[in-house]
Amino acid sequence: MTEPVQTLTLKIQKLRSLHAQGLIGDAELQSSCAPLERQLVDLVLATPAATASARVGGKLTFMLVGLVVSLAAAGYLWTGSPGTPAKPFASRAAEASAPQAGSGDAGQEISREQVLAMTERLAARLTQSPEDAEGWRMLGRAQMALEQPELAVQAYERVAKLRPQDAGALADYADALAVRNGRDLKGEPTRLIEQALKLDPAHMKSLILAGTAAFNRNDFVKAAMYFDRAGKIGPPDDPMAQQARAAAAEAREVGKLPPAPAPAPGLAGAAPATVAQAGAQNSAAQVSGTVSLAPELRARVAPDDTVFIFARPADGSRMPLAIVRKQVRDLPFAFTLDDSQAMSPATRLSTTPSVIVAARISKSGQATAQPGDLEGTTGTLAVGSSGVLVQISREVTAAAPK
Repeated sequence: MTEPVQTLTLKIQKLRSLHAQGLIGDAELQSSCAPLERQLVDLVLATPAATASARVGGKLTFMLVGLVVSLAAAGYLWTGSPGTPAKPFASRAAEASAPQAGSGDAGQEISREQVLAMTERLAARLTQSPEDAEGWRMLGRAQMALEQPELAVQAYERVAKLRPQDAGALADYADALAVRNGRDLKGEPTRLIEQALKLDPAHMKSLILAGTAAFNRNDFVKAAMYFDRAGKIGPPDDPMAQQARAAAAEAREVGKLPPAPAPAPGLAGAAPATVAQAGAQNSAAQVSGTVSLAPELRARVAPDDTVFIFARPADGSRMPLAIVRKQVRDLPFAFTLDDSQAMSPATRLSTTPSVIVAARISKSGQATAQPGDLEGTTGTLAVGSSGVLVQISREVTAAAPK
């Protein structure tokens, strides 16, 4: 079990123990546990779900899903479903006596039978709160881990209807449909993936699914392009990014394509360029500088929140010409943006004389701006500028225009 999961679980255990001893009341238990359980949910949702193309880290994902499902189920039992009255203490105590991940050794593995039972309890509780998108998402993850794609499709369909602008919801729905259909991404799964990438061109799972679909139809150039883009998003040691880079290499080998050029010198963590970028890089076609976070905003972010650093044309176009993905813990961060980080061969930094550089902290992990994100931008800069300073200092109040 990873340390963050163990730490969060131990904190929740302690609170429940204090409650059982009568040292804290119901209201304090709920208010104290809620943010910890939310962090645990976020950890699972941030863990790339297994896709139709490959199953990476299945055991860890299964354990995380089991923990979160059990905590969610326990939370519903103790407090009632969101928007419904809490049950009397005696009823809640009796129901909560069932085995939960918050009891016993925090490092104990959870059996399939336990996850299945807790998943069924969560499904039952969700019938009382059908608008709970995060609950349905957790249920879908658990059902995929339990190899129940037919049920997962139903859960993810609800999430997609509740959150039609969420790229992750669409990607999860596409993945479940493909698994249900014998790992076939043709048809509706592909349409959902394309829709997800329109919402978030840097969504890793959608890129990997798009690459898999292209590979399956023998379009190895597109497959390598999608996998390359996915491989650039995560840090070098990220398992999904490593999977994407390996898939890109396989697409090149099977399709007899030229190898990816090496990343430009001095770009820490830079991933291979796309097939269409096989030409020499123009060393002057870059912008470099430092991104920092305004001190007064530090209390509003977590170390693992996603940071997008990107350049877009100064003419008002929203399509990024180059993009880097980091985390708040990396700030202040010295960045270099160039053609190796392009999202599309047709939209590269070297194709325009001037750009605007922006940095945004995204709680959701989506590249598309959402209300509540924090951002900072520069004025118009000439391509080739260095020493650029970008401070994240304001809140996004409206979603980015489509």
